[in-house]
Amino acid sequence: MSEGQQDMEQFRLFDQPEDRLRRMTSGQWPSHDRFPYTAGGRRVEEAVLGDLHAAHRPLIITGYAALDELIPFLAKAGPAADDIRLLLGSEPYPAQRAHVSASEWTYSEEMMEYWLERGISLRLSGTIVSVIDLLRSGKVRARFVEGVRLHAKMYCTEKAATLGSSNFSASGLRGQLEANARFVASDQRHQEAWQLAERYWERGEDFNEQLIALLEQLLRLVEWQEAIARAAAELLDGEWAQAYIEQQLMPMDAPLWPSQRQGIAQALWLLDTVGSVLVADATGSGKTRMGAHLIRATFDRIWSSGRARKGRPIMVCPPAVVDAWEREASLCNLPLKSYSHGTLSHAGSSRRDDATEALRRSQILAVDEAHNFLNLASNRTRLLLGNMADHTALFTATPLNRGVSDLLRLADMLGADNLSAQTLKMFETLLRSNKLDRSLTEDEFNAHREEIQTFTVRRTKATLNRLVDQSPDSFLDGAGNRCRFPRHQPLTYALAESDEDRAIAREIRGLAAQLRGLSYLVKPIEMPQVLRGPGGMTEQQYLDARLKSAARLPAYLVMATLRSSWVALMEHLRGTQWAQQYVPAAKHVRKNATGDVLGRLKACAGQPPTNKLSIPLPSWLSDEKEHAKACEEEIGIYTEIGRLANKLSPGRQDAKADKLAALAKKHAHIVAFDSRPITLADMRSRLERRGVDSVVATGSERGGRDHVTQSFRPGAEAADREAMVALCSDSMSEGINLQSASCVFLLDMPSVIRIAEQRVGRIDRMDSPHKEIEAWWPEDAPEFALRTDERFIERYEQVEALLGSNLPLPEYIQGRSERDDARVKPLDMAREVEESLNDSGWDGIEDAFAPVRNLVLGSEAIIGEALYESTRGVSATVLSRVSLVRSEHPWAFFCIRGSSSGAPKWLLFDSPVATPVTSLATVCEGLRARLGPDAESGDLDEGAQQLLDTFLGRLHDAEKRLLPRKKQRALDELVLVVHVYQREASEAQQQEKADFYGRLIELVERPREDEVPDWNDLAERWLDLIRPAWYSELAQRKRNRPLLLKDLYKPLTSGSHRLTFEAISQAMKGLKLTSPIEERVAACIIGVRQ
Repeated sequence: MSEGQQDMEQFRLFDQPEDRLRRMTSGQWPSHDRFPYTAGGRRVEEAVLGDLHAAHRPLIITGYAALDELIPFLAKAGPAADDIRLLLGSEPYPAQRAHVSASEWTYSEEMMEYWLERGISLRLSGTIVSVIDLLRSGKVRARFVEGVRLHAKMYCTEKAATLGSSNFSASGLRGQLEANARFVASDQRHQEAWQLAERYWERGEDFNEQLIALLEQLLRLVEWQEAIARAAAELLDGEWAQAYIEQQLMPMDAPLWPSQRQGIAQALWLLDTVGSVLVADATGSGKTRMGAHLIRATFDRIWSSGRARKGRPIMVCPPAVVDAWEREASLCNLPLKSYSHGTLSHAGSSRRDDATEALRRSQILAVDEAHNFLNLASNRTRLLLGNMADHTALFTATPLNRGVSDLLRLADMLGADNLSAQTLKMFETLLRSNKLDRSLTEDEFNAHREEIQTFTVRRTKATLNRLVDQSPDSFLDGAGNRCRFPRHQPLTYALAESDEDRAIAREIRGLAAQLRGLSYLVKPIEMPQVLRGPGGMTEQQYLDARLKSAARLPAYLVMATLRSSWVALMEHLRGTQWAQQYVPAAKHVRKNATGDVLGRLKACAGQPPTNKLSIPLPSWLSDEKEHAKACEEEIGIYTEIGRLANKLSPGRQDAKADKLAALAKKHAHIVAFDSRPITLADMRSRLERRGVDSVVATGSERGGRDHVTQSFRPGAEAADREAMVALCSDSMSEGINLQSASCVFLLDMPSVIRIAEQRVGRIDRMDSPHKEIEAWWPEDAPEFALRTDERFIERYEQVEALLGSNLPLPEYIQGRSERDDARVKPLDMAREVEESLNDSGWDGIEDAFAPVRNLVLGSEAIIGEALYESTRGVSATVLSRVSLVRSEHPWAFFCIRGSSSGAPKWLLFDSPVATPVTSLATVCEGLRARLGPDAESGDLDEGAQQLLDTFLGRLHDAEKRLLPRKKQRALDELVLVVHVYQREASEAQQQEKADFYGRLIELVERPREDEVPDWNDLAERWLDLIRPAWYSELAQRKRNRPLLLKDLYKPLTSGSHRLTFEAISQAMKGLKLTSPIEERVAACIIGVRQ
């Protein structure tokens, strides 16, 4: 083996170039003074810099890629030298690019493009200012050779001239093998080399002004307001992501709306920064098209990284919108595989088996109307949570259906490993539960809601309409018409109940208040463990709360069905089959049997629930005879309610039918909603008698659903038809576009803002052809009307699930009395809906970017809106903006520039030793506390530069914290697992393996500033490596809690999924390095001591 081969044999996967060059000591080497080289501890820079620093009139010829090394040299040598000449040549690698333009492409433009794309380290802030001064004073003169490529590398001084392969760059001076010759002044070749350099200098053109302009573009000292504006534009405008969007569109395609482009960029930011995204834009904002392009952009980013696996992106959506998703996917050439909600629900079907396998293979999982997957007891939710996707995108305009439990399930779907450690710890018990066994405290609820907010893109109607007003001609539909949310006119209609009907309703409400809820107290009575212990409830407190809850909820159901219709109440009392037998219209409803509370009471009478408490239950709930007696009393109450209901006149239903018939003369298409399908069937027969064409559309009525979807679709022409009324259940209130209708009619009063939003949202859409729409609300008499306590009950938890569980209602609901209840006024509810659509929403979940937006827009902005608007879309004008403000204590804010390889990031350091803050909300709070009218600018003196250097060192250390938490945890688990492998290799005296593992650990824990791995690439390689173990654990374990990365530690270290040395070393080959993070700063603000 030759000496050179012996040197090469020492190279290892993670060796640094300097380590390899330093080991090149064997053999005979020439004089370093005559042939400057880098090897065996010697460096080219020893000779070159030594000559240049001693020179008075040096001439430097080098490639433009050396600019970042030239700047500190010029700043240091310039004041002492009389005249420094700098001739910049071209570089070989950009020649591969082809530039086709009307004007001639110049090499100086090539240089500008190179540096504006790459960026420059903020560590050079002070020296850049000095070099600009030297260029302006003429002490440094710069030229550039145009028309022909200059590739010479020459360093001429009075003492010596060096020429060869070494560029004036870090790699050329000290980082790679070079070949150079150095001629001292006494050598004839010194004069000849200088003569050649002079001829090249004469060929050059003056470049001082262009170089000054480039340096000012690379880095500029600005006021803090401009730094904030640039940082905000990086996040909110998403220019960094536009390349992924543009390549999806064909010339003939309708352009994406600016709001959709912005939403895609913000969603990509969340996928890149927090790992998953919840898109919760206002209903009707074009989420389907935006979502298809978002998935396509994510798909393209995966392919560009070389990490694509088998498995297409998966979309899970309601059956009514499968075609819409597939159509949009086709238009942007996205290989999307769609599965309906129902497919995932039908256990045993081959289609479901296909979906199961697809979910475990797909790298991208998207779920439309994701709030339908928040019940962990359902088959489809359990199947969905068994996915192995790298990226999850959830779409819903109403992220919280039922409050607390939805927060927990949303977190699970977004990826438990992406949650904060605090949140995981706080809700560990609840995340493992099959059902929510207790309500959260206010602090717990708020903490979890804030966690969900960090994943959320949510623009309200008001926000979207403001975007439209900024550029109305950019919001066009397929026919070229301008798009904007229509004016929303809420109106009420009277039901004119007779005095007799109102008296009956008052009596029914009184009887319902006497119900104990025995038909729902059939499961064992047991106190959830989470309610026990310090600060919890006593068993007696729990039992009292449980019985109060059972008593209030049945009363709600009686009144809710009564408001819908007489036939709906009778169905609740006696069941669907009874209703179909005695009510002709009900025979047209094809649905699963429901109701029959009387039948359930008869079946459970005398069979009290098992008592799992240590205290006794009331006799009516424990003694068989007493229980049978109590059930008979309850049956008697329900029977009397039915008898009274039979005395009601048809006046309420006729009033609804008459109003619909009148509206049909004004509106060609009307969408009417009721929560009970059987009521819709009754209404159809009433409209038929009035000569009004109508169709019933429910979740189980495929024909009617398809008819409505086709007839009320966007662009449907109704001028030649008779008026049509679509009678819809709430299964038609989501995911379907019915905007050809100009009127929505509520047959019953929704008890939840969410349902009202969804109903109105079928026609209240950006691409509505109508300038104004009407929404009609029922003005129920007080005896029938929805009351505030009933709203609380419905909103707190899904009623049927609640009645069958051991969950007590919150105290504020339990303690309400009949006297406290106030009637819900329809226009108040309509106002709440409109405020919800134009504000943050009833659930309080804001957009993740709201804190940033509020810094630069609106009444709470800390900078002028005009400054922000002037900064938008001009990211290339100045690459890095640096601001210094006076402060009592040092602090720093950084915005990392977005690029094709990553999204922009924000960080805040409270001090030079503090842990960096990356949460947008917390960073914005910190900026508000430090910046304002009294903030004074600081100077970039030596102390400020040293402080900046200190914070840049902290920025390097903090770069891993910019990854999504799942990837941070993946790297943590990598270290833990590889530590085990290293220890085992050492014990087995397998030194090569032990060294490899040790270097891998060192790379993760202590990377060098000049050899930083691409953390995202490294984390994804590890996740791909452990994927078989992940898949196996998902397949084997019962899915009653999230599978976390830490759960794989045992299978990977002592189980059947240990990784081989060969597999790990192969996975790490070609690991990407990243440019220093200080070269990617778009804006920073440094707080310097006063």
